[in-house]
Amino acid sequence: MLRTLTRAVVRTATTSDRVAGGLARFATTLGQCALVVLGVHLAADDLDDRVLASLSWVVDQADLRLAGPVETVAGWFGRPAGSWQWWDALPLGAMSGWTALTVELVAAGLLCGSFLLTSRTAQPTWVRWKRALSVQAVVLPLALSGVLLAGGWSLSMAIEDVLPVAEAAPWASRAAAAVVAFAALLRFGLPAWLRAVAALEPPARWTAGWAAAVVLLPVGALAWIHGVPVWGTLRHALEAL
Repeated sequence: MLRTLTRAVVRTATTSDRVAGGLARFATTLGQCALVVLGVHLAADDLDDRVLASLSWVVDQADLRLAGPVETVAGWFGRPAGSWQWWDALPLGAMSGWTALTVELVAAGLLCGSFLLTSRTAQPTWVRWKRALSVQAVVLPLALSGVLLAGGWSLSMAIEDVLPVAEAAPWASRAAAAVVAFAALLRFGLPAWLRAVAALEPPARWTAGWAAAVVLLPVGALAWIHGVPVWGTLRHALEAL
């Protein structure tokens, strides 16, 4: 009887440990993906504005350079010039929005896959990174680090907004939000980055990963520029001089 009870207790404890471990791994994975999604979304917000500005410039140039020739050709056929200027009817807002959304989803999938589909135990080393040196080995660590930092910054801003002392003691809310964001980066961001870098393999050619880099490079650059608060602080300091 005692032996049976002991075995039942041991099995229950073992099952509880497995369940707790599984929940901990699931929570870690969820936190890592959340940081990536927040960071990519922050970068995609600025990407939307930049794409819209670029498309507007292209349309303006088309009006400037093609309006005269189009009007002349349309006159030969007895048609109004406006009916041939199809670029003026383009939905630029929708085009820029869908472009940014597509890039956001692809970038989030690539960055999450860079650590979700890898071993949890491998650790990056300088020698291993040099062996894997390629376009992917350069762009992926830089883009992922910028996105994770931007995700932490976005998290801190969200926490600061919901704290009840945000208006009465803004310094306290900023400090608390910074502590939480820093803890999230240490608990979720750093392990994700280490897993992604450790999983880099020696490429067949140094151009390996160039297609993913086309998406990750602008997202990572915008995350570093607009998602890391140090740049705004430096800009304000330089403007004050």
